[in-house]
Amino acid sequence: MWAGSALALYTGATGPFHAPIQRGLFLLVVLPLVFLQTPSGWTRSKSGEASLGLGLSLLSLIVMAWTLLDYERLYSEPFISGFDTAVGAVGLLLIVEAVRRTVGWAVAVVLLLFLAYGLFGPWVPGMMLQHGGLSLADLVSIIFYGTFGVFGTPLGVCATFIVVIILLGSFLTVTGGAEMFMNIGKVAAGRFVGGPAKIAVVSSSLMGMITGATVANVATTGAVTIPMMKRSGYEPRFAAAVEALASSGGQLMPPIMGAAAFVMIDYLNISYTELMVNAIVPALLYFFAVLMIVHFRSVKDGVRPVTGEEIPSMRTELKQRGNMLLPIVVLIVLLSLQFSVMYAAFLAVACAMAVSFLRPNTRLTGRGFDRAFHGAMRGMLTLTPICAGAGIIIGVMTATGLNLKITYLIEGVSQGNLFVTLLMTMVACIVLGMGLPTVAAYVVLATLIPTTLTNLGVPAVAAHLFLFYFAILSAITPPVSTGAYVAAGIAGTDPIRTGFKAIELGLISFLLPFAFVYEPALLLMGAWQDVLLHTGTCALGIFFWAIALEGYFRTPVPTVARGALFTAGVMLIWPDIWASLGGSVVGAATLLMLRRDAVRV
Repeated sequence: MWAGSALALYTGATGPFHAPIQRGLFLLVVLPLVFLQTPSGWTRSKSGEASLGLGLSLLSLIVMAWTLLDYERLYSEPFISGFDTAVGAVGLLLIVEAVRRTVGWAVAVVLLLFLAYGLFGPWVPGMMLQHGGLSLADLVSIIFYGTFGVFGTPLGVCATFIVVIILLGSFLTVTGGAEMFMNIGKVAAGRFVGGPAKIAVVSSSLMGMITGATVANVATTGAVTIPMMKRSGYEPRFAAAVEALASSGGQLMPPIMGAAAFVMIDYLNISYTELMVNAIVPALLYFFAVLMIVHFRSVKDGVRPVTGEEIPSMRTELKQRGNMLLPIVVLIVLLSLQFSVMYAAFLAVACAMAVSFLRPNTRLTGRGFDRAFHGAMRGMLTLTPICAGAGIIIGVMTATGLNLKITYLIEGVSQGNLFVTLLMTMVACIVLGMGLPTVAAYVVLATLIPTTLTNLGVPAVAAHLFLFYFAILSAITPPVSTGAYVAAGIAGTDPIRTGFKAIELGLISFLLPFAFVYEPALLLMGAWQDVLLHTGTCALGIFFWAIALEGYFRTPVPTVARGALFTAGVMLIWPDIWASLGGSVVGAATLLMLRRDAVRV
């Protein structure tokens, strides 16, 4: 654990090694730990489990050591020996097994299917999907040893800046950052109707800054907020769905956003400040939507605010732990000054270590450093194998031309129609993103689709944010809804039903990416009058939609009125001035009738 953290900090301070060495060293450290730290499920015997883990750990060390020692030949020569092929094939199977242990069978089977597709291309049904087929030596050379496969972009970003950012999050967590954000959420939302659920939404948006992943966000905040919501009277499925939805959105919220946002900067070749500006309005609308749904459900169910005794003093909180906000400020300022992400994150980690000694509540001890390093590397044990697995998917698609075929399929079916293209892109994002962490899902998608959208006139940043949103929302989409699974486990409810509930509550969030693609003013691109107009109409549409979804406005809302409000909400979110005007009239008239009926009752 310390070796991986030390490697991350050293390269963060001095700069990464040559790409094959940096990625290979990182996998050399992490892959053996995966087999030592995660159970296989193949045997119930503790001694058998230990022996199997140790054996696979040693085998992965041998494979990675061979790859590193002879990397110049393996990366540069087009033909490899039979021994190289055998070693690489074992390496691919080790990665698949590591993915199975950390993520589950579903994604591991997908990886095996992609490898089989690469080998048996001529026998794949359907002319469009067929290809000439790759020999085992070619497959191993491209996918395992090449720079477009296992050691490609997903593992590259994982082995450079993501690990340093996760280290920063781990230090903030150990020094009380998670508790501080939870208490800020209590102060901000606890006194309002439905306080417990609103605390979950606010704290999850803040926690996204130090976790950068849906599952970690759910596990951290959900352990506190889900029991709190259940005690307040929310049904377990609703509580879990709210937490999963809010935690997913934590990666959307500037100023830090999720790890995939840093990858997006490289793809778009823009500054971090520009991306923050573009992302702020959609993120605020996302959380406004969740808050509105929570509000009307709370009013309908009569959920009271959190009692005053449970709400901490903001002054006391800042006095005890406010110093730990400084590393976040340092990271944001350095990124705004266009420092490299890796170096800025390293300096923020160094700042977190230093300022922790300013307050007794945050002071790091030897045990605290150990917990921070171990916590960061435990997070990497799940993320690293799946990023290497994403490299397998990208490598097979590139080597077989499947990426181009998917692009041609989308373009052929849509026939230049932007709305159809966006619908197909959304489906591709959700399907390809199932089970993958956001950064891996985004990188896979970014190799396929953005050009199709930009060719139709969509601004590049809007195209990439569209992919980013749906890569995140795939975490709540059944059947492989990882965020919903974790939340359901805490709430003690069914994960599949929780996923569908999260989709129901987050339907508005599925519309927002379409809105900012059609109207870039929502990305703060254009005249300020357009920005204010379209942001306001979207917010009003979300308000109407939330009432319709929960079926309550002072009194229960009849079915016909709910339909009218649903329609008004869609018309307002859709970026057309006449549609928005019509939606405003329909929504306002419906609410006036509901208010009149409520007064009569």
